[in-house]
Amino acid sequence: MSMAEEMACLARKIVSSYEARVSSVVQIVETTQEMLETFRHEREAMRTQLRETLARAASLRKRDFDGMIQGVLTRLDAREEVIKQTLRAHLEAQQALASTLRENLSAHLQEPPASAVRTDADRVTSVEAVLGEIMTGRQEHERSVKALLVEYRGEQEQIVSAFGALLSNGHAMKVKDFKGTLKRVQAHATSFALA
Repeated sequence: MSMAEEMACLARKIVSSYEARVSSVVQIVETTQEMLETFRHEREAMRTQLRETLARAASLRKRDFDGMIQGVLTRLDAREEVIKQTLRAHLEAQQALASTLRENLSAHLQEPPASAVRTDADRVTSVEAVLGEIMTGRQEHERSVKALLVEYRGEQEQIVSAFGALLSNGHAMKVKDFKGTLKRVQAHATSFALA
């Protein structure tokens, strides 16, 4: 097998590998969507339980409770939407990169016209440059997606923990306790936004 054939075979394997990676990104996006939905259900169950407990134990009107917690819920809903959009953009970028990789590798490995003689070393250098650019972009995008997900998960865990602790007080819960917890959750959410 000639060097050109070996490189073409290698290029096909690289493209195949990258397309498999795109498939794994699809699975990650689906898993993340499920995780977001689980968080939403968990949060909604806690909200309902808090609302009922405060209405019974502390005579807090449900409408007042809804107004108090609305800021936190609106923020979380907006963050979920940002995550969904970011994941969709990441998936589309990965698919575009796979297509670009396929096209660029094919173009760089083809025989040049008779007027421009390219050596195998030139082709290898050209392919390495294309791969380097693609990998750098992919890694940067993945880091930003991971950071966003880690931040959201931390924020979600903090909210669940804070409201769970409040619910563990049961019938002894007071509006003052809820307001204090809500204030801490909002301050913590602000620190996530600034980080």
